[in-house]
Amino acid sequence: MPSFANGHTVSGGVFVRDRRDRTHVLGEAITWRLLLRRFRTSQDRWTAAKNLSRHAVRAVVVRALSFNVRIGESIVPAYSLIRETYVQTKIAFSMPLGLFRSPHQVLEHWSAPGKSPEQLFGEKVALFVHFDAGGHVAPAARDFIASLGEAGLDVVFVTNSEHILEEARAFLEQHCAAILIRRNIGYDFGAWRDALDTLGLPRPETRAIFLVNDSLYGPFSDLKPILGAIDFERADLWGATESWQHRYHLQSFFLGCGEAVIRSQAWREFWRSVRPIPCKDWIIRHCEIGFTRAMARGGARCAAIFPSASLLDEREIERLERVIDEDHEWGGQNAKVHAEAIHADHILRCTQRPTNLLNPSVDLWRQLIQAGYPFLKRELLLRNPTRVADVFEWEEVVTKALNVDPQPLAEEIRRSLGERLPAVWSPRMKAQMDQLGQATDTPTQPSRRSTTHVG
Repeated sequence: MPSFANGHTVSGGVFVRDRRDRTHVLGEAITWRLLLRRFRTSQDRWTAAKNLSRHAVRAVVVRALSFNVRIGESIVPAYSLIRETYVQTKIAFSMPLGLFRSPHQVLEHWSAPGKSPEQLFGEKVALFVHFDAGGHVAPAARDFIASLGEAGLDVVFVTNSEHILEEARAFLEQHCAAILIRRNIGYDFGAWRDALDTLGLPRPETRAIFLVNDSLYGPFSDLKPILGAIDFERADLWGATESWQHRYHLQSFFLGCGEAVIRSQAWREFWRSVRPIPCKDWIIRHCEIGFTRAMARGGARCAAIFPSASLLDEREIERLERVIDEDHEWGGQNAKVHAEAIHADHILRCTQRPTNLLNPSVDLWRQLIQAGYPFLKRELLLRNPTRVADVFEWEEVVTKALNVDPQPLAEEIRRSLGERLPAVWSPRMKAQMDQLGQATDTPTQPSRRSTTHVG
């Protein structure tokens, strides 16, 4: 990791102030003694026993795989080698299915009446990929589609649901230039390839193609400023966010492809290589990560509307440090501050690693919203798979930063989650509150007493 004279290091394009002066740690280390104590004092012995068993299995696996393997001149951790072998085995078994299956799975094709096929699209086309097993089109997806149309894009709705409810179809026919209903084969990239082939895109008049999907909630505000930030004179391929997970790439839920990209040989070769292989690992590696890399190798200039370096600038790094210090003053007893500090610590630790492991659309949700990004990932609010500790504050952050009322969406998600809401929106805070037995809106005053720091 390169170092700089001003006391900063760079990781994945993010400048990070060295934090060797902060020696305290957040929370309590998970040890056998702690788990046994929780088991003895817990009112839910079954959950405590599961946690104890899970810790035992993890300890055995970690101990068994805590050695390195030499491969040529490289030293590879055994766990990484085993996981990579597992992934490559899945891909190898999935490849024959994808190679012998047709990439064209469209069942129904609707085009706006009153226009000839040559007049169907203007200069800018958005391919919107959707999936819902019941054939519904959620209110958030409808808002997104309508916003794309209002911004001057001709929207093609591509669903992998195999059918669409009549009520949803009526809305789509009012807002879309074309509708493609296809089998649920090939994930998003399979749907995009199918749409490109079926509609003959790019056409002679096409100047830009936008690849988007329904994995987002929003936009919470006008989409025109975001699209206005895309300047194809500065870069040929734009993404909303960029990621260094695995390898550098623009995240694929929102991509703007300029004329230099869509007319290139690299574009044609990439989409010919997209096959309906039923393996998500292959899709991530070959398609999501591979798309940016393939276009860059073809000479395309790539850029993000919200680059990581601007989201985690020096001012934001200092704010994250202050959050952690405030939690230290509270002694971890303010559940709200503690949850924010846990996530702040996670961000800072990731940026100091040689490889930046942050997923910006999830881990930097707060920074994105405050920068004017009008979306939140659906999986963050519906599942929170990486247990982001402070996501329960999303309504407050959206309201303050974007000056909008997210209550309709919040109520929709609350109805959807039901009893799972506390575990999804505030997993760490819920556990902390259960332990403290206090309300978040009535915190005690922070302790100012001197504290022994733990290394």
